[in-house]
Amino acid sequence: MADYQIIKFSELTNGQKQQAVDVFLEGFGHMMTFTKEIEKLEALFLDSFNPSYILLYREADQVLGIVGIATNKVRPIKFEKSQCQKLFGNVKGSMICRQMNAIFQSKAVEEETDLYIDVLATAKAARGKGVASKLIHYCLELPDFQICHLEVLSKNTNAKRLYEQIGFVDYKHQRLSPAILQGWGYPIKMKKAMNNC
Repeated sequence: MADYQIIKFSELTNGQKQQAVDVFLEGFGHMMTFTKEIEKLEALFLDSFNPSYILLYREADQVLGIVGIATNKVRPIKFEKSQCQKLFGNVKGSMICRQMNAIFQSKAVEEETDLYIDVLATAKAARGKGVASKLIHYCLELPDFQICHLEVLSKNTNAKRLYEQIGFVDYKHQRLSPAILQGWGYPIKMKKAMNNC
C-alpha cells in the first residue's frame, strides 16, 4: 500500500470522520441489533467516539482502517443519553444508552500497564492489504504499556489467524456468551507482550 498515516479521530476532517464511522459500521454494524437505520447508527457513533482513543489508518485522504484502544481507565466509545434519546426516543434511547455503555464502558483491563484493542475494522476494499496489521503494530509500539489484550469471536477465523501471526495467544474462552445466541461464536481473549517491553 502507498504512504499512510495513523492519526487520532480528532485530527480528521468532518468528511474523514464520517468515513471512519462507515468503516466501523462495515465491521460492526451487524451487531447493532437495536436498529437497521444506518443514518441513525452513523449519527450515534459519530458523537460517541473518543477523539484521542480512536485511531485511524489514512491513505490518500481516505480512512481505510479504525482501531479503538482502551486502558484500565478509558474506553474509546461512550454513548450520551441525550443523543440516544434524540435519535431513538426517550424510552428506547435511554435503554440503548444504558445497554451500550454497559458493554463499552465496563473496565477492559485491570493494570495500568495493560492496553486493550477494543475495536478493529478495515474498509472492505482494503481487507487483506495489511491495514489491520499496521494498526495493531502501531498499538504494540505505544509507550507505557506492557501487555496488549484483545477479544475475537471464534467464528471470525480470519481475524484470529491474523492475531496469532502477530503473536497473540489465547488465554480465556467465554463459552457462555450472548454472542453465541446471535450465531457469532464465543469470545476468545488473547494477549501479547508489547514490543517496547
